[in-house]
Amino acid sequence: MKKKALAIILFTACLTISGQQVNQVQNRFRGDDATEKKQVKANGFDLQGKNKVWSLENMDLSSNVFKTEYTNAGDTLTGLERGNRTYFQQIDKNISIIGSENVQTLLSYDMPEIWLKFPMQLGDSVCGYYNGTGKYCDRLFLRRFGTYLTKADAKGILVLPDGDTLHHVLRLHTERYVSTVSAPIDTMRRKVPVFTTDSIIRHMATDTMLVKEDIYRWYADGYRYPVLEATFVSHDNQELSEEVFYYAPEAQELLVLDEENKKIRRRMAAQGTEKENGNSDANGGGGGFTYHVSQDEGSETVTIRYSSEQPANVTVLLANSQGYVLRQASQTDSSLVSLSYSGLRPGQYILRITAGTHQFAEKFNVK
Repeated sequence: MKKKALAIILFTACLTISGQQVNQVQNRFRGDDATEKKQVKANGFDLQGKNKVWSLENMDLSSNVFKTEYTNAGDTLTGLERGNRTYFQQIDKNISIIGSENVQTLLSYDMPEIWLKFPMQLGDSVCGYYNGTGKYCDRLFLRRFGTYLTKADAKGILVLPDGDTLHHVLRLHTERYVSTVSAPIDTMRRKVPVFTTDSIIRHMATDTMLVKEDIYRWYADGYRYPVLEATFVSHDNQELSEEVFYYAPEAQELLVLDEENKKIRRRMAAQGTEKENGNSDANGGGGGFTYHVSQDEGSETVTIRYSSEQPANVTVLLANSQGYVLRQASQTDSSLVSLSYSGLRPGQYILRITAGTHQFAEKFNVK
């Protein structure tokens, strides 16, 4: 019964705090957009990410390209992918799932699921109940219902297959419980009974076939759609299926008239150029904390010089592109932290800087 109890929790404490990481202007779905993705071998992917570094470097990518195409029809937006249509409605700063369709199944939701809420930043969440009815192969009546909880649960660095990195990547985790009931379509009365939240709770409490779906989406600044997506389906703690898909950022850069995200990418590119030229103003910071990173190839050290308006314990972790921490140092009463990278193999490495509750990341190369 413990598993079932988890499925029928009343999400009365769902948090929706204003944030800027995922927002309506930069991440709203648009008609006539198309995205491309390639499948990643799931068993080699570290979902948790060591020290919040998720790495796709050296991962096996499928050569097949899967496309998702979006079209508008009135106030409904359709996403078509691998023969499956998902119907969305974008109102009141929400993107909600209102239906789905393929060659076998047709579902329409009278109680939609909020798929994305604007804005969302780390710690924000949205939750509720969903309910839809439809048919299977014109022979069975279907009802699909359950609960969902979507939370921005992690923020970190995504290492791309070519070794490049995306910083400040926000991960959204959707935990969805699914119940499905069916009956011969000719046995249903002309009017389908209405399901309430109480009905959903009551049916899920006795459902021995309850399915859990864990869906993860990674969003990066300057890109409208996720750059990575993972879906895990299980029943009674037994995994039924898993899929991980990579959306190459360069493909999203081809989206037409996406000026909002183009501006963000241009700004980030300019900051990167300034860093390469040694301009300390290009370095990051926040919350009264600023820093500058310099590298001395002669002594094989990397130095972080910083200033903070408030006393803070500053910790620096040096990790490889897989997220494994190789060196670390802390400082509380100085204005710099130095780390030696002597003996490390040539390649790209990541500095993860923590100052109190603030976290930052920089990459550098060892030649």
